[in-house]
This record gives sequence, C-alpha cells and structure tokens, in this order.
Amino acid sequence: MTNTVWEFPLSLPRNAFTAREVPRAGDMWRLCQDVATLASISAGWPPSRFRAERVAFIVYKMTVLHEAQTPYGALLDTQTWVSRFRRRTLCTREVRVRIGGKRVASATQEWVHVDGDTLKPKQGSIEAAAAFPETDVEPSVKMPSFEELPGAEDEFAFDMWQTWSDPLAHANHPAYIDWCDEATSRRMIASGIDPVLLQPVAEQVNFRSAVLPGERVTVRTKRVGVIGRHAVVLRHHLETARGPAADATSIRSLAEGDKETLISAWD
Repeated sequence: MTNTVWEFPLSLPRNAFTAREVPRAGDMWRLCQDVATLASISAGWPPSRFRAERVAFIVYKMTVLHEAQTPYGALLDTQTWVSRFRRRTLCTREVRVRIGGKRVASATQEWVHVDGDTLKPKQGSIEAAAAFPETDVEPSVKMPSFEELPGAEDEFAFDMWQTWSDPLAHANHPAYIDWCDEATSRRMIASGIDPVLLQPVAEQVNFRSAVLPGERVTVRTKRVGVIGRHAVVLRHHLETARGPAADATSIRSLAEGDKETLISAWD
C-alpha cells in the first residue's frame, strides 16, 4: 500500500448495537466518519487545523452497502483512500470495513470543501489538495438495482435536539439514517412486525441542507420497489420549515421470518 491509502483497526462502541446484538446502519456510518477523520489527521489535517483556517469538509452524498454483520468487540480492519478530488473542492472518499478478511461494509462518501462560517463551497488550498491525492484501488459503491413497486406513504415529525449538534453546530450526517430507520420501524410496529428484526442492506443519502437545533423535522417515507421478495426499497424525503433537508433511499430486509411481510407493510 502507498501512503495515500490509510488503514486503521477500530471497534464499534457498545451503544451501536441493537437488542439483536448487531450494529445499526447509522452507527456503521459513524464508523466511516471516524475512518475519514483519522485519515485526515494522518495527512496533517486534524479538525483543529480546519477550524484555524476557517474551512471544513461536509458530506453532500453518501452510499453504503452492508455486506456482513459483526459482533460487539470485534476488531474491524478499515481502509480508506481518496478516489477523486475535483477543483480542490469536491472530494470522493472510499471506505472499506472488513473483519478477518471478510467484507463487512463498503462506503463512498462525497465531500465538499466549504467556508467554515457560511458553509458555502470554497476551493481548498494547494496544501490541502496535496494531502489527499487521488488513488485508484477499486470502484466506488453503487446502489443495487431493484424492481419498481410503488406503495403507501406515511410521515412522522420531531424536533431536532440541542444535544444532537455536531462540531459544525448542526445534525451530524449519520443521524439522517437514524431518522429514516425510525420512520421504517414505526411502520413495522403498525404492521405487527418487530423492528428489532430490521436488517440494513444498503442506503444512499443526498444531503440538501443542514438540520439545526430546535428545528422541526418531517420525514416522509414510501415504498418504491423491491429486490426479489426479500428486501424492500424505501424513499425518504426529509424537510424543515426552511425547505428540503435530504432525500434518501434505504434497502431493508428482515433478519428472520417471512421477509415478504416487510414488503407488504407498505401495501
């Protein structure tokens, strides 16, 4: 490996696991964020340097495939590299997670370099671009194809907690997946399905705007398709009073039992 591919041994915290002793999708996103941050630190760009230079990287799109489950306490081998860096502004970072050589998760993160005060896109420095050279290891992650099957739509709303704020004073991007899975779980309960059985397959989020502390967030979820008869494809639209916050697609299955019951929950 060259020094443009970073590797870190990490473990998921206890609170990342459900009553089924498997990690939540959102917590795998948090692991990927930690990997990206550690790589940035290793490249000479810790959070303190971004703050001092009044700039930041924020995620505007992320795609994750969940390929295997991992038990609590397992040592995860993580690997990351930058596959594209355009105009010193748009950065594509790849993250791969393995345990004992077996792939656990794959992620492609799309980051944009922004002004730290306005959070508007801003071209990064020559030094920053040099710290994250493009490296070709393997293709970026893509969402699985599916068969269209429109279904019912429902929604729920909540207030963004003050204590959910991240270092940029808005909702951290993995929280959006938590919210989408909460919407899914509520529909499952209404259909008589235990939400603990929810199993992530893949998801993609396109972020439109930050969610700020105290804002009312509405999540609208509908079924848009299926993969065979074992997984449901859901489209989520998240918005605040200021407008769209994100559009997401999640693919979910059941860990056990009749998996078609999850698909029929949106009939």
